[in-house]
Amino acid sequence: MLMRILRKSLARRKSRIALAAVAVLMGAAVATALMTVSLDVTEKVSLEFRKYGANLMVVPRSDTIDVGFPGVQLGSVTEQRYINESELWKIKTIYWRNNVLGFTPFLYQVVEASDGNDTQDVVLAGTYFNKEVTILEPYAPQDATLFRTGIQEINPWWKVDGQWIGDPNDTRSAMVGTAVAEKLGVGIGDELTLTYRPLVGAEGNTTTHGATVVGIITTDGVEDNQVFVNLQVAQGLTSRPGKVHTVQVSALCTKCPVETFASEIEAKIPSVEGKTVKQLVNAEMSTLDMVTGLMLMVTLVALFASALGVMTTMTSSVIERRKEIGLMKAVGAERRKIVALFLSEAAIIGALGGAAGFAGGVVLAQVIGMSVFSTSIGLHALVLPAVLGLSIAVALLASLLPVRRATSIEPAIVLRGE
Repeated sequence: MLMRILRKSLARRKSRIALAAVAVLMGAAVATALMTVSLDVTEKVSLEFRKYGANLMVVPRSDTIDVGFPGVQLGSVTEQRYINESELWKIKTIYWRNNVLGFTPFLYQVVEASDGNDTQDVVLAGTYFNKEVTILEPYAPQDATLFRTGIQEINPWWKVDGQWIGDPNDTRSAMVGTAVAEKLGVGIGDELTLTYRPLVGAEGNTTTHGATVVGIITTDGVEDNQVFVNLQVAQGLTSRPGKVHTVQVSALCTKCPVETFASEIEAKIPSVEGKTVKQLVNAEMSTLDMVTGLMLMVTLVALFASALGVMTTMTSSVIERRKEIGLMKAVGAERRKIVALFLSEAAIIGALGGAAGFAGGVVLAQVIGMSVFSTSIGLHALVLPAVLGLSIAVALLASLLPVRRATSIEPAIVLRGE
């Protein structure tokens, strides 16, 4: 009986049902688009942040020694230690290894740089530019045994005039910061002589190395005052074979905090400490929170607008069907049967609008993805049931007030035409 009345009611009121379904459709489309984008946006935004440098620094675990004598504290000194280059592959064997987008080691030393006329003390930085690292013991059998990494992977935002050092075995090329190039008056193709002089009392002899400038780096940071060469060049010039001072790691933090990466790296390489780049990490998390909050707010506004549309339609339906409701009550229809009739109509409206809105929202998500992130947005299986559930819930909630009004109709008054 209820189903027959429901079918006839829907057939007679196609235009109003369609109007209410369109209201739900608009809210469902916005909800689908923003839910789909939000599931990808964390990774997309994190990937954008990764273009601006590493968010984790790995440094050697050093001992701090207090200096002074009884009653007088003169301060403390930290023992200089190094990280073994031979252990760097272990960074790609942590549990979150697939989220390690890249890493690059650095060995720093102050050297004299001369172009034959001028001489300046500069910081020499030995590093990887574009190097394949062999993973000796992969975390899982299906993991790759080669991993390409280096400065070009973790710092693609650096502005380079000329070219990067492309060959990891190139010992003759150097890249200089723009401030160094300006002080020495050197340009691309010019020759530099790098001279390392050990500290007084330190072991080792003065060594020199000739290099050709192939690129000039501009970062508006400390890199502008440095000279970059392949890591083995710096190790040989400073007599520190197989040693590095720090390792910069670019970690994609979408499902766990960057501190988790640090602790896992420390477990793999006990002689190091992982330190997060707080400013970058905080900015990243803050941006992600703001984007997620904005999407949630827009979704709620869209669903509220849909609820108003459904409420208006259902209220109009109750007003139009007062005599029908009164007659149903007069012939013995129970209150719950009338409630079930209107809520069933609302559920159908929500389901129709939700299904159509999901289809429209998928298209809208792709438009947002291409216009904002210049990439497509992946589909997620959980979005469809979530949107259908939300749409039906919104339609049902919006119908509560009209249904209450319908159940309060007095048959005698309505049938008398009052």
